[in-house]
Amino acid sequence: MIKAYFRPATLDEAVALLMDKNKNLKPLGGGTRLSREQAELSGVVDLQDLSLDYLIKEAGWLKAGASLTLGSLLAHSDVHPEIKRAIRIDSHQNMRNAATLGGWLVSSDGRSIISTLLLALDARLIWEPGKQEVQLGDWLPVRKMEAPGVLITEIEWRDDLKLAFEYVARSPKDKPILIVAAAQWKSGRTRVALGGFGDSAIIAMDGPEANGADLASRDAYYEAEDQWATAVYRREVAAKLALRCVDRLTAGQESEA
Repeated sequence: MIKAYFRPATLDEAVALLMDKNKNLKPLGGGTRLSREQAELSGVVDLQDLSLDYLIKEAGWLKAGASLTLGSLLAHSDVHPEIKRAIRIDSHQNMRNAATLGGWLVSSDGRSIISTLLLALDARLIWEPGKQEVQLGDWLPVRKMEAPGVLITEIEWRDDLKLAFEYVARSPKDKPILIVAAAQWKSGRTRVALGGFGDSAIIAMDGPEANGADLASRDAYYEAEDQWATAVYRREVAAKLALRCVDRLTAGQESEA
């Protein structure tokens, strides 16, 4: 049961409410995460009047408001086909019509393709108060322990990068047990992220070129074992999927949106 509900008209008001430790409030976007935590809620701050549901293309960057739904992201013409494919795999229609990008990053685990792709893209988050810029890769490993602010307002990533991902799941409707995502800059810089295991995706490689992506992916998941797959399976298949991603980047191939 939600004990207190606030619907601020400005961002400053929302931040002030969330910073009040006596109130112990949580931000409310799409509500898909908080609906699972109602027993723990003392109150919420509804973000729907703050106009954080935008997507702007600016100087080689896409800047998405944290309240932008996955459905709106999917429908936007400037979004990379691989991100659209990830949204379709990660979420069903009802979920993506409600779930917000900011809420997804806060609540998703290592089996999210969307989060793994944004990690490969070296996305950054804008936090309030103070408009602090934080790389997604710096925040994900510590997100359950500390936060640089009280509210994510924006997620930003380069829109001029090559991007590819491959994944394995036990069935078409099951969550992935292995995800490999690779992004490549015009300079040749190549960043490989792995998902399908643990609390969050991880970076396997971030280097000046793509060589060694397979070995880095194998090493990064050396101990990635759980009830869904053995570490031996994950590290061997991760190496193969990394090579497949690199081949797609080199060939300039993209999956259909």
